Amino acid sequence: MSPASASELEEQNKTATMVNNSEPQTATESESQPILTEKTIEQEKKTQKNRSSHKRDKDTTPPLKWSEQPKRNLESTLKPNEIPNIRDRESALGKEWCGIFEIDVEFKLHHYITAMSHLIENPNINSTVILRADIMKEFKYVYNENSDEPTVETYINENPEELLLNNSNNNDSTDIIKEEERILTRNLDDLEIKKVPLSEDFKPSIEIVRRMIPRNPSKDYIINQTCLILNNSKENSTLIVYTPHISNPEEVPFYLPEVQSIGLLYQNNKLSIHYLPFPNQSVSFFKELNPTERAIRIAYRLLNTAKKHSNGVMNGYQKRVNHDLVVSKVSFQDRYIALKQKYAKTLVDNWCESTDPRKHVFEDIAIAAFLIEFWNTIYESKESFEFRDLGCGNGLLVHILIMEGYRGIGIDARARKSWLTYPADVQARLKEQVIIPAVLLRPHPAIRSTQPHQLDNGLVFKVPLKPKPQHQGNSKPETQSAQFPANKVQMVECYTSAELLSSPQVNTTEFPKNTFIIGNHSDELTCWIPLFGYPFIVIPCCSHNLNGEKARYASNKHMQASNKSTSYSSNSRYASLVDHVEEIATTFGWKVEREMLRIPSTRNAAVIGYQSNNFPGKSIYEIMAMEGGADRWVENTMALMKKPPRDH
Repeated sequence: MSPASASELEEQNKTATMVNNSEPQTATESESQPILTEKTIEQEKKTQKNRSSHKRDKDTTPPLKWSEQPKRNLESTLKPNEIPNIRDRESALGKEWCGIFEIDVEFKLHHYITAMSHLIENPNINSTVILRADIMKEFKYVYNENSDEPTVETYINENPEELLLNNSNNNDSTDIIKEEERILTRNLDDLEIKKVPLSEDFKPSIEIVRRMIPRNPSKDYIINQTCLILNNSKENSTLIVYTPHISNPEEVPFYLPEVQSIGLLYQNNKLSIHYLPFPNQSVSFFKELNPTERAIRIAYRLLNTAKKHSNGVMNGYQKRVNHDLVVSKVSFQDRYIALKQKYAKTLVDNWCESTDPRKHVFEDIAIAAFLIEFWNTIYESKESFEFRDLGCGNGLLVHILIMEGYRGIGIDARARKSWLTYPADVQARLKEQVIIPAVLLRPHPAIRSTQPHQLDNGLVFKVPLKPKPQHQGNSKPETQSAQFPANKVQMVECYTSAELLSSPQVNTTEFPKNTFIIGNHSDELTCWIPLFGYPFIVIPCCSHNLNGEKARYASNKHMQASNKSTSYSSNSRYASLVDHVEEIATTFGWKVEREMLRIPSTRNAAVIGYQSNNFPGKSIYEIMAMEGGADRWVENTMALMKKPPRDH
């Protein structure tokens, strides 16, 4: 045995001794032990590591059990201002009431009245469970010095818009209503103003009956609620009272506290909240109620929301973005509820994409609701137009619209797994095609006027080929530089205009005249869609130019100034993209409207064009030149067919 091999064997013996924790072995014994193999030594090292980790775990103090950990809603974890502070004395509203919280405020009475009037119209600010409120009845009292009787202005909603409910409008009497489609209502016929026990010094200023519409009316009840604004001139105070049209605490929906009435009192720069118990409840019950109970937490939240919005009025707060400029809030939300009841659960349960169904399903349902209500205002019927969803992705929006009776096609460069889950008639309307605008393939109008037989522009487009690994067996694949040395020409695949025009894999956007185009986060197509010449809606997402390449557009101060109420006051990439799309559409000759959609996405600006702006617009050729051309669109678009789809 050579000295070198003897030395190596000695090292192996040392390793074996450390691993096995056994007596030293002779050289002959160690040569015959399988523990010296590389694989076995690696296994022993892993075992030793696991043992060491287990030992460390034993030495570590185990974490507290869940039941031993401090809870968020324990009285000991509450902040001082979350503890009711006026339950130990009689309520300022009378012995029938129980005062809960009182805080000092800086805003004035008129700030409070303005803020609370807004909250009465928008109860969704107080609770995310609530979608909106519809005003059913309103009385305004105007008091004159020369008369004891006030003048009353009356508003009564004689024909309130009904929810587009599946179980009331779209199902026959013989249909079985699914549980998720059943709408819960309570005492909707009761539209009388509800009075509460108060001092005669409180005079009504406004009396309202509003209908509370929850976001999920299959789980939370739709109810009516009286809202009172009462003034006490002697105390210079104002009281807001909410009274649901409910007869006992068991009927109160989840989004309200289980009380007969809620009172929010502003008096002497103090704001307080009070509860009026039901007849089968007592004031003492609320005086002794644990501060962690839901009724107390709701009181705390209502009080602080009133304070926050009153401070906002005092500080001159203005809403950053206005919604519902194109489609009314009521019609959109009613349609959204109906579509959600009809499709949401099935779509979420059967989702097969890697993306989050909660985002995509509810976002596309909201977009479908907006489109349906918008189309109802500009088209006579469903049969009078067709739609094309360019870059339709998972096809969900197309599926909903077709199921609702609209005619259209969804087009995307790559098919999705979701397509196979839709009904056969929907699958037939989803096309795997790339979009190459006809303007890039057809002759210029000047040439066509003299040569009408010429159907294409004769161009040849060269699309670079990406090298494929060339190897056999265990040999390593050649690198790109080895396959395409520097002194050789890049391999390309050539397409003529004529071939692309006749290819079933290519869509040239030559649609029927009655087509409406949808571009929902269609990325590369975003700036193209207004140029196709059809009424459209574009919801921009990622910023690309007419070559299909990523681009960042400069902020347009003039455009931002003219769209303060429907845009983001920023120089962000997204805001600049939205402004640029509108600028392209306006330059092309569209009268553009903009809407901030009520969808679960920060990319929610919609640019809409369906009417001419009565100014001579520039041609698509001129705009392409202004935008830096579109020479690389075909190359970049054909490459899309070989790339995996992006997730939005």
